[in-house]
Amino acid sequence: MPTPTPTATATPFPVPTPVPLSDHPPLTLPADESPHTYLVEWWYFNAHFTSEEQERYALHDVVFRIREPTSGVAGHVRHIGLSSATGYVHDELFAVAAPVATAPGDFELVVGDTLMAGGGGESYTLRAEAEGYAYDLTLRATTDPLLHQGGLVDFDYAGVTYYYTRPRLALSGTLTLPGGSTTSVTGMAWLDKQWGDFQPVAVEWDWASIQMDDGTDLMLSSLYERRGPLIERYATLRKAGEPARTLHADEFSFTPGEPVWRSPVTGTAYRTHWNVEVPEEGLSLLLRPLEEESEYRSEAIGVTYWEAGVDVLDPSGEVVGQGFVELNWARGRER
Repeated sequence: MPTPTPTATATPFPVPTPVPLSDHPPLTLPADESPHTYLVEWWYFNAHFTSEEQERYALHDVVFRIREPTSGVAGHVRHIGLSSATGYVHDELFAVAAPVATAPGDFELVVGDTLMAGGGGESYTLRAEAEGYAYDLTLRATTDPLLHQGGLVDFDYAGVTYYYTRPRLALSGTLTLPGGSTTSVTGMAWLDKQWGDFQPVAVEWDWASIQMDDGTDLMLSSLYERRGPLIERYATLRKAGEPARTLHADEFSFTPGEPVWRSPVTGTAYRTHWNVEVPEEGLSLLLRPLEEESEYRSEAIGVTYWEAGVDVLDPSGEVVGQGFVELNWARGRER
């Protein structure tokens, strides 16, 4: 029976059978925190945290679960990227295994010696290593989740994905440095959860998460055909103490600035600074990366993307928040 296997040249993402949006059952939390039997699923975390010595770190940590439709066997791939004042390190792990059985609303994903786990949408554990660094982090939800477009996003010909966010997770734990010393860390994290019978490698996207100091949370996404035109642009915004709302394409802009970093490996020219405008909310923001050289190249699933923590600046240049930008572009693409 075929199973997903690591490859540098081909992706194991299966091709879905199209299902109309109206035929999908609604997203239900916390039950949908747990693994599903759909073809593709991922638990994505990003975080900004600071050590006792006031050293700053930005982390992205994601587990992809990719199921082979005939056998039902699922491969788990974990991507880790950690940036600091000394640069960017990353790692990738692959395993063919079922998730550990847990209660509804929980999940426990073991990939190699690493652990990613969640309990009822309230608390999470991230435990992993990358190039001499090791972390053991506990995250606790402090706000309600955001359901993007009601919890179901249409990727056009690539299929339909369930999609929600837990945008503010209080972070605490330990970070062990390459020299062997361990420090306590505190900060804030963000969880994105997506799953469905869809084919993410058939599309490209620009994406950002923003956590503002005044309590505003904002997710932005521009979805493109692979090496092709725009399919859709959408966003979700929630100001502190107010209901979340969907922003349509004519209500905001999410555009690249001038600085470009070209990967010496893939030749892809990434726009590393991004501008965000939400006129009705009086928002005019610049997303400035902490580390430009943040291309992630996966051997296990054959995808390449740029992922970086960012400072969020207002028009005066004052830092008013933090976030992440992800650019999932075809290799060699310039946009």
